[in-house]
Amino acid sequence: MDFSLLKKINLILGKTQRIKMAGLMFMILIGGILETAGVSLLLPVVSAIMDEESFAANEYVILAMSILGISSVKSLVFLLLFMLGFMYIIKNAFLILLTFLQARFVFKNRSQCTTNMLSLYLNRPYEFYLNAETSVIVQNLYNDMENSFNLLLQFMNLIAELVVTVCLSLFLLIVDPKLMIVVVSLLGVVTLLIIKSIKPRLRATGDAARDSLAGVYKWILQPVTGIKDVKAFNRESFFVKRFYKYASDYANHLIKNNVLTAMPRLLIETIAIVGILVYVGVSMAAGIDSSKIVPLISAFALAAMRLLPSVNRVNTYIANIAYYEPALNNISGLIDADTKKAFELPLQISFGESEETSKENISMKDQVCLKNIDFSYPNTDKKIFDRAEMIIPIGKSVGVMGASGSGKTTIIDILLGMLKVQSGNITCDGMDIFENYEKWLANVGYIPQNIYMLDASIKENIAFGIPVDEIDEKRVWDALEKAQMKTFVEAQPEGLNSQIGEAGVRISGGQRQRLGIARALYHDPELLIFDEATSALDNDTETAIMDAIDALHGQKTLVIIAHRLRTIENCDLVYEVRDSKIELKSSK
Repeated sequence: MDFSLLKKINLILGKTQRIKMAGLMFMILIGGILETAGVSLLLPVVSAIMDEESFAANEYVILAMSILGISSVKSLVFLLLFMLGFMYIIKNAFLILLTFLQARFVFKNRSQCTTNMLSLYLNRPYEFYLNAETSVIVQNLYNDMENSFNLLLQFMNLIAELVVTVCLSLFLLIVDPKLMIVVVSLLGVVTLLIIKSIKPRLRATGDAARDSLAGVYKWILQPVTGIKDVKAFNRESFFVKRFYKYASDYANHLIKNNVLTAMPRLLIETIAIVGILVYVGVSMAAGIDSSKIVPLISAFALAAMRLLPSVNRVNTYIANIAYYEPALNNISGLIDADTKKAFELPLQISFGESEETSKENISMKDQVCLKNIDFSYPNTDKKIFDRAEMIIPIGKSVGVMGASGSGKTTIIDILLGMLKVQSGNITCDGMDIFENYEKWLANVGYIPQNIYMLDASIKENIAFGIPVDEIDEKRVWDALEKAQMKTFVEAQPEGLNSQIGEAGVRISGGQRQRLGIARALYHDPELLIFDEATSALDNDTETAIMDAIDALHGQKTLVIIAHRLRTIENCDLVYEVRDSKIELKSSK
């Protein structure tokens, strides 16, 4: 038994899950005993049918008939047939129940653990995503988690088959010790050969298949996400070829896995059958009476019919576990102490309560202040900010300008709390924003340069992340009016329920920006942050969007990041980011 494998399985199972798995293991033991009992009852029935006289003369049969008060051998045979039928009904009903409980345990817990892992990913710091690969995250969440629980299912099935194999081997050892020792020895040699030779190749194949599948995900996501650029540059064939390379490699690994997984069954079947035939041949050559060999071989064959498939499955499960092991290694490697705590608890998801966060218990009356900020991106020595300071008076509009790469967007990410500074602090009316971070975010509206659009309706995009039945349409219309988008939406055949397509492909860039402004306004925040929200627009569209922004002056606190001075010329304060500092350039 590979105890390191058990430790890794233990990592992805919470306490309650481990208790349930222990219960399943006990049921698996009972199932193995029932399987053996079903086969062992075949022996007296076969003996009675094939040689009634010898069966009637057996001392154990005579004793049984005496205890049961049965005078006729046929009556005993009928009783044995009834017991055999009843045993198989009970056994198979129990095994169906066990199969259901195993499947429910594995697939329900896989769903919960995958959801837990997604929650943990989404709650990781923003810095994590600066170097993360989407394809790898998708593989970890879906393929590796699925294969980890496939391994768990294979492991439980392996335990079940091992119980059956051991019990049947003991039974056959009683029937004919010499033959059983020969067969078990041969099967043991084959199993050892499989573990030492085929299992490492399967593990390596599983590892290589993971790498290829990550490439498959990558070369699907990249062209689909950037389809407009792909078509504009006529590069469809480039992405198709890259995808085919990884898809072809993945197919080759699956082929290799199927061949290696099939080999144990064929080896075992060949050696077991040949071993039995050799045994019969040697027995006949030794002059043993065939009348004694045939009943023994018949009974043995009936048992072997169940034993051989069981041994085959044991080796198949061992092979599958080896193939899935790299996925479990990866998942267990991602689980640290904090992650493990999350897996110990049932996932708490509220579908009936509002997703909105209350804006109470936070003061926004005076100013937001960045003080003595030092910041460098992870794994770099370059300082983006060195004891930088910036004040945002509540109710005022603040413009921020600077050269490309100077750190304008970094200011936004620091204000939003997505990037953690190495020193210094961000306060709102003197209170550190991280002391009540959720309430801080509830008071901030963010409008990026590229608005992320859901493949959903207009109202779902504005009330981003709020369940449809909880969306306040009055607030949606108010936000649309302030963003100067109300007339456009009213003109749509389905109004707020109009679909805008994936990434908002059915509307223009200017309309997407206005929807972004409306989204930021839906929760009526005090502070609105515009991160070069008009830089990708033409002059006319930019002017129209700036009209919508200017209309918010005096109503909201505005922070506007821009690369053109005319975009922020109406701001009350203008800062310039330069040489790791934030300098005040003008104030009205």
